Amino acid sequence: MIGQRYTKTRKNIFKALSNSKKPITAQEIFNSLKNNDEKINLASIYRNLDLMEKSDLISVILFGEGKKRFELKEENSHHHHFFCENCGDIEDIKMNEDKILANIKKTKFLIKEHKLEFFGLCPDCQ
Repeated sequence: MIGQRYTKTRKNIFKALSNSKKPITAQEIFNSLKNNDEKINLASIYRNLDLMEKSDLISVILFGEGKKRFELKEENSHHHHFFCENCGDIEDIKMNEDKILANIKKTKFLIKEHKLEFFGLCPDCQ
């Protein structure tokens, strides 16, 4: 966040994101901080998440459930997700996508980023 102060609120949001094993919502961040007796409001969390996204520090993940989920971007840690449509469980999926990208690069499109999410049922919900 170039040109931005590293405030206590931002530090706490980063901590909540780094402690999570899966992408989480702003409400989940709020609940986590509230449970740790942090004084913060939901609007501040949304403002800071927006700034972090614009600074390319976090990724926004959409699973078609009507809410944004957030996770920290980590260098050399590109991955995709499996989302259980029944219980909402989320699992990271790492894959070699060289062949897919090679075919796409044959088009005249300039690829800036891509997202690939899988939807279905986890083993417990099958």
